[in-house]
Amino acid sequence: MLEELGLLDRSLRPIVEQDHVSWAVTAPSHDPPTFGEWVHLANDPQPAPPPIDPHTRLRAEVDAWLGGAVASTRRSLLLTELPSRWERLGNLALLPEDAFASEGWQDVIKERGDGPWTAVASALKVERLGRQAPVANDGHRSSQATMLLGTSGVVDVLDHGVRFRFDATRQMFSSGNVTERHRMGNLDLRGETVVDAFAGVGYYTLPMLVRGGAAHVHACEWNPEAAAWLRRGAEANAVDDRLTIHVGDNRSSLPTLAGLADRVVLGLLPSSEAAWNLARACLKPAGGWIHVHMNVEEERIEAWAEASASRLGGRVAHVERVKWYAPRIRHVVLDVRVA
Repeated sequence: MLEELGLLDRSLRPIVEQDHVSWAVTAPSHDPPTFGEWVHLANDPQPAPPPIDPHTRLRAEVDAWLGGAVASTRRSLLLTELPSRWERLGNLALLPEDAFASEGWQDVIKERGDGPWTAVASALKVERLGRQAPVANDGHRSSQATMLLGTSGVVDVLDHGVRFRFDATRQMFSSGNVTERHRMGNLDLRGETVVDAFAGVGYYTLPMLVRGGAAHVHACEWNPEAAAWLRRGAEANAVDDRLTIHVGDNRSSLPTLAGLADRVVLGLLPSSEAAWNLARACLKPAGGWIHVHMNVEEERIEAWAEASASRLGGRVAHVERVKWYAPRIRHVVLDVRVA
């Protein structure tokens, strides 16, 4: 909380005394919020050690695992193939699909009889390790990640005050959409009824309920397994009393919500266009907001936004460039105001 408010001074160590922990804070430009009892300790604060880059830890731990049994030239080559990125979900880290998959690494793993998974998990400060795989072509965009260390892919992820629960080997959870999750949670939705047409495990539903304060969210999700995890996430955040989950094809569920919503979220990629007419019909007679997710060529974004808003009977209020999806292709969110 201090870090999010820009008040945490990371140059000094936290001070631990019996049952108290004190963190160094910077001088606030405004009155800080109350975090309970503020205690001033007279002890001289000590400088914090420099942070250790996880990539450095990974190289050192894996190098130690390889040990002297592997010739130095071969070991050096293997270490250049270590992954440079990974996705952390609670105490589980998911490595890229090609991590430790080269012929050289497969030979070493076969020779050793096991992979360096414990060493990698230790370096990344997690308890479990998995590897990504192509998204399943099953209509649900299911994850096909496999476990390397540990047997369960069930995770509990706390993101910006919102708790998500799901099985990372079964459900997709894009960390790249974090800014959009936070943006939706930052909206003041008090008193609003929201329809999330493609809810998944609650990427946008839960932030809108927990942080945005939406009066009620109708979440449409055609994967029963994802819908069940959404329910567990809502219960974990104590917002299940303001959530209705519609399991099944939203071509059937959205018409039952006609004229009900102040806001509709269309969070489907690469395109949510097939649901536009149904989404527009969900809005109250006085109008409201539609948030359209789409993959669009960079040079076409402005023209696409104007044409899309016109088709939806509204105006462009904002275009959010979430992330690069592919070369020259952006994942964007168009906020349309329909009056």
